[in-house]
Amino acid sequence: MSVAGLEVSVDGDALRLSGRLDFANAAAAYPAINARLGAGITRIDLGALGQADSATLACLLAWRARSECAGRALAYSAVPESLRALAQVSGVAGLLREALPAAA
Repeated sequence: MSVAGLEVSVDGDALRLSGRLDFANAAAAYPAINARLGAGITRIDLGALGQADSATLACLLAWRARSECAGRALAYSAVPESLRALAQVSGVAGLLREALPAAA
């Protein structure tokens, strides 16, 4: 699936986002990804996300809240440092639950 500069693919229990998720495409990407959050998705992989801003952070927090309201856990993996820093400055770092790396 592709939404204005953002590619979304499924990899087992994870949605993998690549490209950009920002003010320019968040309004289109948000509902498209909402539609894919059920069906066993427990993680969103951000490792290939090239551009992110506060709209990205808002989407991540809303997807997590939506999942929790539906009784499902949702975590994020490979969160870019810039997004982690934005969450810290915004006072919501504790809400951006990150998946623990797989044991080697």
